Amino acid sequence: MFKRIVLPTLAAAGLMLSTASQAALLTSIAGYSGPGLDLTAYATGAYNFTFGPKPIPGGITFTSNVVNSNSGQGSVLGQGGYGLGNNGSFGGLAAVYAGLDGPSGYMSFTFDTAVSSFGAFMNYFPNSNAAQIIGAYDAAGDLLEEWDLTTAAPISTPGGFNEFEFRGIEIATASIKEFRMGGAYILAAATANGAPVDPGNSVPEPSALALVGIALAGLAFARKGRRGQAALNR
Repeated sequence: MFKRIVLPTLAAAGLMLSTASQAALLTSIAGYSGPGLDLTAYATGAYNFTFGPKPIPGGITFTSNVVNSNSGQGSVLGQGGYGLGNNGSFGGLAAVYAGLDGPSGYMSFTFDTAVSSFGAFMNYFPNSNAAQIIGAYDAAGDLLEEWDLTTAAPISTPGGFNEFEFRGIEIATASIKEFRMGGAYILAAATANGAPVDPGNSVPEPSALALVGIALAGLAFARKGRRGQAALNR
């Protein structure tokens, strides 16, 4: 069974003990019916550093409370290289994401209308000194549910590029008004048009897509050549 854990270091940042019942940690996109992350407006090829508030389609507002931000400008809400230590890296024009630009603090997604579940494709910088926390809050700002991903559902993508796994929280009633992600360099990935990421949980690099295109073109040329030779033989 999954176990909820509260760490004092993040409790000070606003991630407190969960008191909710009938809640679950989501580890798969299968059956998910909550809001998606449509970051089309931030797919500009730039990091787009921000503390927020910034609007996200679907009635979501993004804000960031970062401690010791590397850039001094909060979090990333856009595109660009993002190091994940042993978990590899993220970025390039094939990926758009919200990423905490610091070793501690949290990012927040607030909903105009409360929802019963929220999740995203995530990854983080593995750090034995920091927990990776996701938490759901109600309209009064009270914590409904909280999970430490490093113990309940760790993400491990050694040396990967643009790799991630789905994580989220589901409550029995539509009472989630805010969803927080806190820890060390944690990110929420999305495709540029807000559609779910492919089931393989990966976004191909532009170079990989180019190689696929070249390969397909080569196959088409080879088939055309075979058809032409067959016609000559006839």
